[in-house]
Amino acid sequence: MSKALVFVALAVALVVALAACGGASSSNVDASNSFLAFNPAFAPFRTWTSFHSDGPVDDGTQPAIVLGPRTQYINKIPPAGSTEFSIGTIIVEARDNGKIFAMVKRGGNFNAAGTINWENFELTENPVQYVWRGLGPPLGDTYGGDPNGCNMCHVQCVANDYICSPKLQLTGF
Repeated sequence: MSKALVFVALAVALVVALAACGGASSSNVDASNSFLAFNPAFAPFRTWTSFHSDGPVDDGTQPAIVLGPRTQYINKIPPAGSTEFSIGTIIVEARDNGKIFAMVKRGGNFNAAGTINWENFELTENPVQYVWRGLGPPLGDTYGGDPNGCNMCHVQCVANDYICSPKLQLTGF
């Protein structure tokens, strides 16, 4: 087979593979109004506006692993009167137990069946990088020890754009 035919065959195979992966329209994700966070976006989180919290009240309904003190960092405070966080907002929660989680307002209708427009992360430090990202932890892992994952709790906070923290209420900025 000539080099030109091999090139054409590879190009066709690439187009077919990309089409099989689907585009934004096939997955109902609007890529034109999206933000994708990569490791460098999280690196300066300790320099952002921060709020300390004692964590959720131990009322017997929360898994013990989600209880306890934490510091929450936000890369950009929403303007007064906002009803949602803007696309590109990054919220990092560093718990006193050493676990670090983040939510990124990704937009594009990401996570449409859960915390709409938000992507979840677990981070490590030194260097800051994510362990996992997506709708929730990978199979076999947990979100802060909660086997129900991220969406289970955060969907209960839809009135505050899925952010459950009393320190990060849209009406409080």
